Amino acid sequence: MCSVSHDNTCALTPCAYWWWAIAPSWATSLRCLVMWSRLIFRFRGIEMRLGTTLHVGKLTVQVDAFILLCIFLTCGMFISLGFWQLDRAAQKHARAEAWQAAADAAPVAFASLLAVNDDGSSDAVTGLNQALISNNRRVALQGTFHNEISFLVLYQFFRGQPGYELVTPVRPATGGDLVLVSRGWIAPDTAGGRPEVPVVDGEQSVTASLYVPETVVLPGEVSDDSWPVRMPRLNMDQASQLLGEPVFPYVLRLEAGQSGVQDRHWSQPDFSTRSHYAYTAQWFGLAVLVLLASFAYASNVLTLLRER
Repeated sequence: MCSVSHDNTCALTPCAYWWWAIAPSWATSLRCLVMWSRLIFRFRGIEMRLGTTLHVGKLTVQVDAFILLCIFLTCGMFISLGFWQLDRAAQKHARAEAWQAAADAAPVAFASLLAVNDDGSSDAVTGLNQALISNNRRVALQGTFHNEISFLVLYQFFRGQPGYELVTPVRPATGGDLVLVSRGWIAPDTAGGRPEVPVVDGEQSVTASLYVPETVVLPGEVSDDSWPVRMPRLNMDQASQLLGEPVFPYVLRLEAGQSGVQDRHWSQPDFSTRSHYAYTAQWFGLAVLVLLASFAYASNVLTLLRER
């Protein structure tokens, strides 16, 4: 802010800009800054007068270099935030298009997701075909369900009812690491304990969608490691430790009508850009408001309007 000396002049302190930018009584701060900026500074023999007055007909505008800098910085910040929201909206729109394109595409063979080694073998441990790793990618998998070592992910809801997400490891027919296949939502038993896992016998050919989480899934506490294991969330490394062998690093979610599928409780991602455009309008509006308020305070335009 600024402090007032005995001769009624304002002395600037380092926090003047921030006080002007965020305090409700910013007009009072502007008044002090205008008084301060009318002083003449001498630096290395150079005189510099910061305040000046422009006259355009009856319009009078008090121009101050320091306040102009504050207005420029504030409006620049608001405009940058507006363009940032526009960029986020564009990114979300691109993700929505990629999601829909993956849903409309034909399924790819699971083996094509694995990187090919020099000897012609495929192994999920050595790497993945990143060109095909995308959320909602449809995958055709042939293999055997290991029903006896399924996982029950806690705190899953379907139509307002609590239950579990049933995840069963599948051994691909071509061999290699286990693949965790999410079969959907399953209700607990009548006593609230572990439900009976529906058995899928024999080798099956299923179509599922690849699920790539946007955030890191942290491991949860497992108090009882008897099968089927109940866990608060599905961490792939933790699942691999419980199974005692490596697993494919992403979950496959069964499509409707596939062998072993339960209630498909997964919600689609929110790709709405409405909030981003609303924030964009807000930030741009604040920039315009700062300009108009500053002009109204630094000029006699309001007086001229009242005299009309």
